[in-house]
Amino acid sequence: MKMDQKMNFSRNGYLKNDLVRRSPAFAGPALSAPPPSGISPEKRIMAVSAVVAVLCLCLIVVLVAGRLSSRSVTDKQIAPQAHADKVSAIRVDSSADLLDNLRSRNLWDIVDNTEVPPVLFVNLPQDMNDLDVATKKKAFINTLLPISLIALNEIAQEKKSLQAILDKLGSGEDTLFFDDEVIWPQGVSDEEIDLLQHLARKYRTNSKEKLLLRVDVLPVSLILAQSAIESSWGSSRFVAEGNNLFGIWTWGDKGMTPANRDEDALHKVASYDNLLDSVRAYLLMINRLPAYTSLRQLRSRSGSSVDIADGLLFYSERRDSYIEDVKQIIVTNELQRFDAMELAENFQWQLPEKPLGLVQLDRLNNAKI
Repeated sequence: MKMDQKMNFSRNGYLKNDLVRRSPAFAGPALSAPPPSGISPEKRIMAVSAVVAVLCLCLIVVLVAGRLSSRSVTDKQIAPQAHADKVSAIRVDSSADLLDNLRSRNLWDIVDNTEVPPVLFVNLPQDMNDLDVATKKKAFINTLLPISLIALNEIAQEKKSLQAILDKLGSGEDTLFFDDEVIWPQGVSDEEIDLLQHLARKYRTNSKEKLLLRVDVLPVSLILAQSAIESSWGSSRFVAEGNNLFGIWTWGDKGMTPANRDEDALHKVASYDNLLDSVRAYLLMINRLPAYTSLRQLRSRSGSSVDIADGLLFYSERRDSYIEDVKQIIVTNELQRFDAMELAENFQWQLPEKPLGLVQLDRLNNAKI
């Protein structure tokens, strides 16, 4: 991105050219050259050239080492690791296996104000429909609850880091620039600049105001309600074959072809390695697609999933009828009681290394990409 050479940003950094214009001319005493020695001009040139070459080599080594060190710190900051609590990742083979794991890991009888154990189920069993309706719903909700909280915890950490960096930048220009020409305030570290650029790319905006609106959490009850509708309480083909809880589309090579897809259609239903990646992709889609701008605005004014659901007009071709279904699922199943729940106190989870590349924005009017 090109910038006007005359622009300067009092909060977001100054242009180097501007700093050069501000620098006073050097007015110290002139240095005289040393008297000539007996060394021939040719040898003197060779000696000077050797010294310059050594100095340049040393400078290159220092710069490379510093850059590698900085990158190492940044990678550690956003590498996907769990510490404090060891997160259990469990693959289940049957509904009976799922129920046994939920009970043995204190995830079956979840009461209000209970800390949720950070258990990651990799998949849902293919025989979910063998369970009676009440058991199926309870198993689905209690499986998705810790997964949703972990995904939301990642966004909460992003939000906290973003707010801290923007506080250092102050209230200057709204647009963020990451060109080499920009010099950032001394209080902002290289790691923070890298993280800010990472978030700008992930959420696809260089506007500080839009970034704050996009990097935000959703109520757990909304996640549970939509995943219940889109996956038929975890029993759909797309959950069984590709861990897709939300019916998200893709135009990549990795995906499942819908049985009722039009002949001229090219989309597929995205496939994920685990349920956590499915929840992450859903949250990223809601947080950055233009189709959900109104939802993000509603979220900035209300934390109620019933209120925020009004922003899902473009999620389904059923429009208003779909929104009413989401609200009904939330109310009927008392899902809002899960909104205040948190992961176990000693659980810590670091941010994923990079944003998911599972959605394409060349079809902005389609809410399922």
